[in-house]
Amino acid sequence: MTDPRPAVALAARIEAHYRAVAAGPMADVPLCNPLLSVRLLGLADWDGVRVGALVMPWAINLLLLPGSAPWQTAPALSKQHWRFPSGDYEFIHAEDVGFGPFQMCSLFSPALEFDSMEAACATAQAALLALLRPPLEASMDVPGAEPVSRRRWLFGRGSASAA
Repeated sequence: MTDPRPAVALAARIEAHYRAVAAGPMADVPLCNPLLSVRLLGLADWDGVRVGALVMPWAINLLLLPGSAPWQTAPALSKQHWRFPSGDYEFIHAEDVGFGPFQMCSLFSPALEFDSMEAACATAQAALLALLRPPLEASMDVPGAEPVSRRRWLFGRGSASAA
């Protein structure tokens, strides 16, 4: 069994960093949702990287961190595509002095539509679970069925033909 302490310590450092950002540079910024705080959900090993969902007052993002596999270094803000069981996703490279290199994929930015931290965390957790599961193939088996977009599949909304 893998020792969970390093992941717990890393999650605590990431949450502490973003709490400081929320209390400092992002304090009173209109795109922040005052009902949200900072929480990193589901940080787990997946295919040689660590993946989680990060809720912050201004956004909800998928977060990738180095794991056991070699980590591709790239300039900040450059993009990298990752293939997950549910499909391909674009992540943006970044680095933080408190916890090192990471990549993020925006789910909600800003996150103003959430009326509670519980709702934001439930949505982030559901998105993370959906990311790591293969898509349902039911629409492919039905003649004339319209393909379901990744956004609609992950979040249950949006046009079926939109990506």
